[in-house]
Amino acid sequence: MPVRDEASYVVDAKTGSEDAWRHLVAAHQDRLIRLAWALTGNRELAADLAQETFVEAFVRIGQLRDNGAFGAWLRTIVVRAARRTYCRPPAMPVLESSHRRTPQRELMGKELRTAVDDAIASLEPIYREALALAMEGGLTSAEAGKLVGCSPEAYRVRLHKARQTLRRKLSDHLME
Repeated sequence: MPVRDEASYVVDAKTGSEDAWRHLVAAHQDRLIRLAWALTGNRELAADLAQETFVEAFVRIGQLRDNGAFGAWLRTIVVRAARRTYCRPPAMPVLESSHRRTPQRELMGKELRTAVDDAIASLEPIYREALALAMEGGLTSAEAGKLVGCSPEAYRVRLHKARQTLRRKLSDHLME
């Protein structure tokens, strides 16, 4: 059986193929949830946004002009959906450490997580978006800029400012 490219699945999904649609969802679901999580900082909300994105994509798939750009189109939809949630500050995901736990490390880790969460939540939405897209990886500056509606240079400036702000806000916790 020959290997099919994603564009052929999109063509089939546009004609109503459930198998093609299932393949597209399976191929993009994990990455979309990770992006939504990076944008919102909330696992449950990320899963909801991913589902909302797939529903919107299913309804509007006939409007997609470039069948080879399905993944980029999904990312655009999820970024827009996440923007609608920015009215409340996000809580960033808590990452578990593999180091041996001690009460002192637990306290320090909790303080650091809280500081990072607060610093990211305090970023303006355009900077938080740039940071989330960089954390997700896999996009060029041109692709990320297009996704958030700016030039590649403006995207890089936003990312730089986000990182500078985080460095400044977290300076007390760095290099301790």
